[in-house]
Amino acid sequence: MRLLMTGYSLSLVAVLLGCVIVVRSRYAFRGIHWLIGSVSAAFLGVLLLAGRGLIPDFLSIVIANEAILAAWMLVHGAIAAILNSHRRHLGLSASLGALTFAALLYFTYVSRDITARTILMSTVVALQCSISAVVLFRCDAPALRSPIRTLAWTLVAFDSLHAVRIILTILWPPPPDFMHPDLIQSAFSLVHCIMGLGNIAAVLWLALCAQRDELHALALTDGLTGLMNRRGFDEILEREMCRSHQDRGLLALLLIDLDHFKAINDNFGHQAGDDVIRRVGLLLRSSTRAADTVARYGGEEFVMLLRGSSLDRAESIAERLLMEIAALRGLPHGIHLTASIGIAVDTPEDTEASLLKRSDDALYLSKRLGRNRVSTEAVWKEY
Repeated sequence: MRLLMTGYSLSLVAVLLGCVIVVRSRYAFRGIHWLIGSVSAAFLGVLLLAGRGLIPDFLSIVIANEAILAAWMLVHGAIAAILNSHRRHLGLSASLGALTFAALLYFTYVSRDITARTILMSTVVALQCSISAVVLFRCDAPALRSPIRTLAWTLVAFDSLHAVRIILTILWPPPPDFMHPDLIQSAFSLVHCIMGLGNIAAVLWLALCAQRDELHALALTDGLTGLMNRRGFDEILEREMCRSHQDRGLLALLLIDLDHFKAINDNFGHQAGDDVIRRVGLLLRSSTRAADTVARYGGEEFVMLLRGSSLDRAESIAERLLMEIAALRGLPHGIHLTASIGIAVDTPEDTEASLLKRSDDALYLSKRLGRNRVSTEAVWKEY
């Protein structure tokens, strides 16, 4: 048993060193400190368990088992932090830890019973892992579906292992000497160590995938408005045009440009200009259906993609947007803002470049005709 614990301890040390290196790098991810705490608690628990018969029972039994339970509680904290979940269930975990502590004291000093302690620890660890599995199964993050499901089912398998251990422990009680277990408890200890390391690996995979997804989202987001940026919109436009051509659906593109925006920057400064862009971004976001896409396309220009919208409906939406922009109040220095909009509707012959070109031509016509107006490709052709 001590040989197995030594090997497991060395593995935990290696994981711990890797986590510390990650923390010291510029790529540290959410939940890493929880994971470091978990691995440290597991390492402490294994060391104390290995001292059974050499150190006081309070340390080698009570504190050792509490440390192992704490390791799984901290794994749950890491999972919640990685997923930005509010379901941390800290009160439930704390109550579980307190009850376990009292029960370990009882079965160590009042009624010394290794069978009861074995069943107790399998039960509480399985309960803590079940809490984590429930949080994972309830998480709705499509981009993280694979690592979430892998970790969740790994925890379910771990719970099943403990359920089997409980049944076998009841049928065949373990020998009183923990350091010389029977075949059942030896096999369980080996599988427990392997699956414990597997769970740590699954948490690390989830953390790395979450960080990758977050970095990808940041790369596609405009820092000033929180809207999608041009790169992100171009990806959406390509995908939606392919879908539109396959399904023969309607797709309208609106280019929205703020009128005389250079004068705002020149007269009131770039801070005022940024405030104006931020306010317009909020307005456009609140005016967009869940099925539509709005982005800051560059400078003072915004773009909106309307799924399932005909030219008439796109014009109606554009006219409403013009009125809402003109009605904005509380802008810096009492600025009165207007915008110009150009509209183009996707055709089977269109590419992304041609659709954008036609909407840009329509926007240019709105500028030529005096600004604060909506123009369409059909009107542009007349000119």
